Amino acid sequence: MRAALLMAFFVALPGAVYILGVQGMHWFTGGPTPRPLAALGRVGRRAGSRCTGVLEGLERVGLLDRRRREPVPTVLLVLELRRLAVEVRRIEAGDQPHPAARIAAALAAYDHVLVQLCSRAEVPTPIGLLPLDPRDRVGLEAELVASGVEW
Repeated sequence: MRAALLMAFFVALPGAVYILGVQGMHWFTGGPTPRPLAALGRVGRRAGSRCTGVLEGLERVGLLDRRRREPVPTVLLVLELRRLAVEVRRIEAGDQPHPAARIAAALAAYDHVLVQLCSRAEVPTPIGLLPLDPRDRVGLEAELVASGVEW
């Protein structure tokens, strides 16, 4: 009996670890979420929604004072967009190492602020991941200028 348990331990445990490793690698490379993690996520979302309701109730009766995040003023977004445009030009003209990574990071930051400014100016933005396609970026900049925002 003990030998059977020992054999099951040495065969089943490495097999389970191997299967979990393969499932994890598949998930990390863009595959679907493994079922046990999806179940944990559902439980966590349910608990989180209950906590949100409790916090809102405490805030309503005056026992809790949560600060709402105020949106960044449009003027500051315009200044940040101007600063990032200068940064992109500086990186393109400079001779620092890894220029492609630096330009990609600066353009991602520029696009993030550009999309925030577009949403503030009620300009429709393309849905997708940042950084934007250069054609989309030029189109958004033209629509922002047409709506009266200049930087």
